[in-house]
Amino acid sequence: MKVVISQDELLRGINAVLDVVPSKTALPVLSNLLFEASGGGLKVSATDLDISIVCELSATVEEGGATTVPARKFAEIVRELPHDAIVLIAEEGRVTLQRQIGGAGTYALMSVPADDFPELPSNIEGPELGFEANSDADGNGQAALLKDMISKTAFAVSRDETRPVLNGVLWQIGDNRMTMVATDGARLVKYSKTVTDSQSGGVSTEAIVPTRALNHLSKLMASGSRLGRVQFGQNHLMFDLSSAKEEQGEGGGVRLFSRLVEGPYVDYEQVIPQGNEKQLKIANSLLSPAVRRVSILSSSQTHQVRFLITPGEVELSATSQEIGGEARETLEAEYGEDEMAIGYNSTYLLDILRRIDSDHVVFELDSPVTAGIIRPSEQPEGEDYLCLLMPLRLND
Repeated sequence: MKVVISQDELLRGINAVLDVVPSKTALPVLSNLLFEASGGGLKVSATDLDISIVCELSATVEEGGATTVPARKFAEIVRELPHDAIVLIAEEGRVTLQRQIGGAGTYALMSVPADDFPELPSNIEGPELGFEANSDADGNGQAALLKDMISKTAFAVSRDETRPVLNGVLWQIGDNRMTMVATDGARLVKYSKTVTDSQSGGVSTEAIVPTRALNHLSKLMASGSRLGRVQFGQNHLMFDLSSAKEEQGEGGGVRLFSRLVEGPYVDYEQVIPQGNEKQLKIANSLLSPAVRRVSILSSSQTHQVRFLITPGEVELSATSQEIGGEARETLEAEYGEDEMAIGYNSTYLLDILRRIDSDHVVFELDSPVTAGIIRPSEQPEGEDYLCLLMPLRLND
C-alpha cells in the first residue's frame, strides 16, 4: 500500500475515530487503526466491537492495500508532522510515514495484517430517518434538535452494568413525536418534541442507544460534521455524517455504527407521577449557585441538600459530620402550599438544573418521600422536558 495524503486530512480522520479505540482490551488488534486504500481514496476505521466508525479521506492512492497500526502512537506522530504532504507506505509488517516536503523524515511502526481486524458493520436494513433536508445552511433543524436531546438526557443513564437496559438512552420516533428517555433508578429524564411528517419521514420505531455512541455523535457534530441520515437496524444503528470538506468535494464523510442495547426498556410512563399538585417556582439563576454553595458542606456520601419550603421562600441547608460544617441559605420563591421539608442529592439536582434553559424552574411535589418532577417554567410549543428526581431520607 502506498498513499499520498495531506497531514491535515490524515489528522482529521484520526481525530474522528480515535476515541472509539479502547484503552484496554483482551483483543490487541482493537488498539490499532485500520487503513484501507483503493482507487477511491483512503479509509481509516476503529472499533471496540460495540461502536465502530469509518472515516473516508481524500488521498492519492499509488498502490492499494490494507493494514493496521497502533492507534495512539501513530496519532502522536501525525500530530507532530508539519502541514505538508505525507507518504504512507505499508509493506512486510511495517508502516512507514515519510515527509515529502521541507526535509527528509521517516517514521516506521510495526503493523498487524488487516485480516486480523474484526469485520465492521456495513449495510444495515431497517427504517431510515433523513436529516439533511431538514437542516438549514448552519446545520440547524432536526439535527440540532437531536444534539440538544442527547445533551439533555444522556447524563441520566445508569452506570450499573448489572442493568444493561438502563445503560442506554431510549429513542422513540412515531405519532409525530421524537422522544428520548434516560434513567438510572434515582432520576429519570424525558425530552419529547413534536415533529412533522416531513421531518420524521414517516418513520415509526424505537431503539435503546448506548450513551457512548450518542456522545461520540455529538462530538462529531460539534467538530463540524453534518448528520445526513440515521439507519435503524435490528441490532445496530448507523449515523451517516458528511464533513465540510466533503460538501466542497475535497474530503469524505464519517459513518458511525453502534450496537443497540437489547430491550425492552422500562415502562417509564408508569413511573412518572400524575398527582403532584404542589408547585414550587423559583429562579434558576438563584437556585443553581445556591445549591452549589450549600452542597460544599454536604455529606460526602449522600451529597444531601435539605429544602425547607414555606410560602414565599425556600431555605437550603446542608451539614457535614465529617468536618463539622453547616451551610444555610434562604431564597425567594413562589409557593402557596403547606410547609414541606425534602432532601435531594445535590449532584443529581445540579445535573438537571444546568440543562434547563428557562429563567425559572418548577418543582411539582407531593410529599417528602415521593418523586418530584422538575420542569422549565416555559417551554416552546410542542416541547415537553421533564426530570423526575427521587428524594433522600432526611438526616434529622
